[in-house]
Amino acid sequence: MGATTVELTGQDEPAVIEREVEDIRENIDDIVTELDRRGHELLDWRSQVRKHKLLFVAVGASCLAGLSLTMTLAAAKRRRQNRFFAKVARLRKALARMIEHPELVAQPRPGIGKRVLTAAVSAAVGALAKTVARQLVEASEPPRLASDSE
Repeated sequence: MGATTVELTGQDEPAVIEREVEDIRENIDDIVTELDRRGHELLDWRSQVRKHKLLFVAVGASCLAGLSLTMTLAAAKRRRQNRFFAKVARLRKALARMIEHPELVAQPRPGIGKRVLTAAVSAAVGALAKTVARQLVEASEPPRLASDSE
């Protein structure tokens, strides 16, 4: 699209200038109408499916093939892991880790009392930090005079 310029030298009659402005407005109206039509056409999913049937079928088939391949590979991996020799290999690795680090084999988990105490202490520390922060903010603000609140 080319830009239209109007030179105002004082020699053009107002009627000529008005006609040029009107032509520019009509051109802009045509452009806006065409953009609106194209936008509606682009967002009309039914017409897009009709226009690009092959593409939608290809994408759907690709997704279906990828999903079925993923499921097939997962099933094959499960079958391999459930074989006798795979289980023996995993057991051998577990025993090797147990022999190398026996202190990690049966670490006790904290009881319910310890977990409740930890939660209570965390809550108390959080409330204390909030109170201290509020006091520090209030102490750093300049004192308000009675005339400031009015």
